[in-house]
Amino acid sequence: MIKDDKKREEMKKIIRENPEKTLNEQKNMIKGILPKGEREEFTFNDLVELISEINQERKKEEEKRKQKVSFRRTSSPRNREGEER
Repeated sequence: MIKDDKKREEMKKIIRENPEKTLNEQKNMIKGILPKGEREEFTFNDLVELISEINQERKKEEEKRKQKVSFRRTSSPRNREGEER
């Protein structure tokens, strides 16, 4: 698997931008940006690993968004009893 973080991010970007493409098409697109030596080493398992990393990142972002949501109710003029509006 590619160790260079910059290249990994480029590969993830390709996957994110082309979700409608088949896995084989995505793999070929990624191979197109890699140098010849690394191109031959890139396998389907590497692609699946990248996709699972993307899914983990999405899960973390979703959890962060859920934590930021406040469940405190706002007081509405209709809900106030006995108070002047």
